[in-house]
Amino acid sequence: MERRALIAVVLSIAILVLYQEVVIRYLYPPRRSGAGTPATTTPEATPPPAGLPAAPLESPAPPPVAALREAPEVTVETDLYKALLTAAGGRLRSFELKKYREAARNNSPLLQMIVPGGSGELPLALELRGAQTLRDDGVPYEIRGGPLRLTGDDEGVVSLVWNAPGIRVEKKLRFRGNRYAVGLEVHAAEVPAGTAELGIALLHGAHGEAAAGYRQFQGAMAVVNGKRLARKYAELEKGELLEGEITWAGHTETYFLQALVPLGEPRGRLWLKVRDATAEARFLAPLPAGGRFAAEVFLGPKDIDVLEEAGHQLHRAIDFGYFAFIAVPLLRVLKLSHRLTGNYGVDIILLTIAIKVLFIPLTQKSFQSMREMQKLQPQIAKLRERLKDKPEQLNREIMELYRRHKVNPLGGCLPMILQIPVFIGLYNALLSAIELRHAPFALWISDLSQPDRLGQIALPLVHPPGIPVLTLLMGASMLAQQWMTPSTGDPVQQRMMMLMPLLFTFMFINFPSGLVLYWLVNNVLTIGQQYYMTRFAK
Repeated sequence: MERRALIAVVLSIAILVLYQEVVIRYLYPPRRSGAGTPATTTPEATPPPAGLPAAPLESPAPPPVAALREAPEVTVETDLYKALLTAAGGRLRSFELKKYREAARNNSPLLQMIVPGGSGELPLALELRGAQTLRDDGVPYEIRGGPLRLTGDDEGVVSLVWNAPGIRVEKKLRFRGNRYAVGLEVHAAEVPAGTAELGIALLHGAHGEAAAGYRQFQGAMAVVNGKRLARKYAELEKGELLEGEITWAGHTETYFLQALVPLGEPRGRLWLKVRDATAEARFLAPLPAGGRFAAEVFLGPKDIDVLEEAGHQLHRAIDFGYFAFIAVPLLRVLKLSHRLTGNYGVDIILLTIAIKVLFIPLTQKSFQSMREMQKLQPQIAKLRERLKDKPEQLNREIMELYRRHKVNPLGGCLPMILQIPVFIGLYNALLSAIELRHAPFALWISDLSQPDRLGQIALPLVHPPGIPVLTLLMGASMLAQQWMTPSTGDPVQQRMMMLMPLLFTFMFINFPSGLVLYWLVNNVLTIGQQYYMTRFAK
């Protein structure tokens, strides 16, 4: 019975991981809207007007990339990024993060947050909606201010002004030397008669699937009416319109976020659409009094500390799962340890040791219970032989045997159950931590956020190619651990338990090496602990 309970615990963990990583990600049909969030889906190229007469919604074709490069530009450089604003449409043309690179190699270019759409579309598109819809695609703006070089708490402003007959619109961008968030103020001083709605859009390239790597996500994300929603770009071909309180909306991948945060009155409409390799997240709101609209634009890493400092619930862009209350503190401990070691692989090992020490009393209790169960196996075997045709009486006799010897049949697995939330919390923390991106450990492991691979040998089910050495060592350690675990004497259950290392090796073969490293170290420590307790018991 004890072994059955243990198998149930292990299988529960395996099913939980498989459900999260296979069923939810690939098989479960996506919901078109969050619960309690009014939404409609429409195949139109742009969202319909809000209570306005029908109007032509076609927008002028975006200017070619060459025209964008010929337009006047201004640079903004801070401690965190290098930005480039273009007068063509008054857009952000470049936003390079100084602390992050495109690839792990040292000579890799800085990570570029701006990915042009299929026809060169760029963020900060402005739209005036009413009886006539006007967009500033390719509109020649006048640049006022800049270039800027900001450090620390320094602030600087660049204004982009659109002057045309009957139109005067200014986009004012406020930069700070130590923040990724950029202040945005739109002042529509003069607009065509009948204009009732103002739109600001983050346009982003949607060029195929996300980059290679485990659990890479690329799509739109938002917090609407207090609920977080995420949509892969493939789900937005028909468009999705949501209404209510838009806390923030934008585009995200596994480790980086591009978001628009409306300030003041956030109620409005959010239009999500992918068309011609361009993903659009457009916030639409009634034209404010005085024509002024304020927002913040965040372009930066999904670092929990950075997002919490930025505020506006941007930290919800990181999905730590149901055990976030465990995952976040563990991640903070990992970052604190990194200040001393400078190596996140070493930090994972130290954190694993700390968790193992913390659970020593539970592990000893579990081991002692399993040893007591093992002593009773000869008597249980005789009962099974004598009462093999009387299952109800057999169960009563076995429970009476446990009672006489003061053995809890669940005493070995209950301590394991208590450790499951910690395992899942650390699992999600290591999967979501941008700190592990491009973080080397030792030898062939140059990126703890990617699967470990040695060489380039192509193997079935292994992507990218190479030998998953760390994962194979983890499987071997699990096999050794199972071999050392006290046996119940049931051959069928023993064979099932010996299959667990094979199952976990298969599951972990494409997991990030940081997570595999944690599991391997945990197994090695458990083996050492079992060896010590076995000798002590003898």
